[in-house]
Amino acid sequence: MANQQKNRKPEPPRKKSKFQEFIEPLLSALIIALIIRAVVIYPFRIPTGSMKNTLLVGDFLLANKFVYGIRSPDWIGIPYTKAGFKIPFFRTPGFRKPKQGDVVIFKYPCDDMLNYIKRCIAVSGDTVEVVNKVVKVNGKIFPNPPQSRFTGRHYSPDDIIHRLYPPGAGNIDYYGPIRIPAPGDTFHFLNETKDDTLWATWLQVAIYEGHKVTYRLDDNDYMQLEPNLFDPQNMDPSMPRLIRTIQVRDGKDFAIDGHTLDDYVFTVKERHYFMMGDNRDDSLDSRYWGFLPERNVVGEALVIYWSWESHAPMHKKIRWSRILNLIH
Repeated sequence: MANQQKNRKPEPPRKKSKFQEFIEPLLSALIIALIIRAVVIYPFRIPTGSMKNTLLVGDFLLANKFVYGIRSPDWIGIPYTKAGFKIPFFRTPGFRKPKQGDVVIFKYPCDDMLNYIKRCIAVSGDTVEVVNKVVKVNGKIFPNPPQSRFTGRHYSPDDIIHRLYPPGAGNIDYYGPIRIPAPGDTFHFLNETKDDTLWATWLQVAIYEGHKVTYRLDDNDYMQLEPNLFDPQNMDPSMPRLIRTIQVRDGKDFAIDGHTLDDYVFTVKERHYFMMGDNRDDSLDSRYWGFLPERNVVGEALVIYWSWESHAPMHKKIRWSRILNLIH
């Protein structure tokens, strides 16, 4: 019996079906592609003209997620919908931080389900000012990108745009000066005069850094301030909702993470960035919604891999001259 088992020939491996031979390499390639997308490369399509003429509507980009550190997913759900839920995220160490001049893809702070792309103008600790459309950082002129664009409309120094951030910043041609908060900066609300601009700035930074900011409606009812209160699309042009809330509520009605402001010193934890579109007169950027916290950074734009003009005749839809252009 033992000799029979010893002399028995091993069975040949089962031959894979045509379907298995087709699907297994496809699944392997898909898994590799998903890993690369999650870790190294991020595809992005330009939806608006805020970066004209550096980037055009219909440009398809690849972004480097590795250079700033890989940001893990913070949401699980059905792609291209808001059906899902948030999860904690982390960021691995990167080669460097975003710097002045980088074109950065990031999660829009007022709605982190949306991704935006802008140019980094300044970083934490810098002071930004615009004088007659000329951008200055720490008193030095920030050169206009080669393909930047101006629409030609002009404001005077006395014109005020109420939708700008922070309140009282001026207008898009005469803006600031505004200093960008840096890690370690502290602010004690009730030691300061209840200044609308200061309070709005620091409450916004607290919310963008993930703190829970609330104010009391009555003895047992609290309302949470959401990031979209800073979104200019949700603002009354004559009076931002946040400012109206600050003006009508007593300072002791506010709390950060459950701590009332009379015994709370807020300390900035993250680096923040000031972002602008290259289409300077037509861009929803930091001049409207505030400073970009580092937690929202996704990656650095690298190259245009495809470009499509949807409104052009069929034979002119592909912008061949833009394909494989590096982004500067």
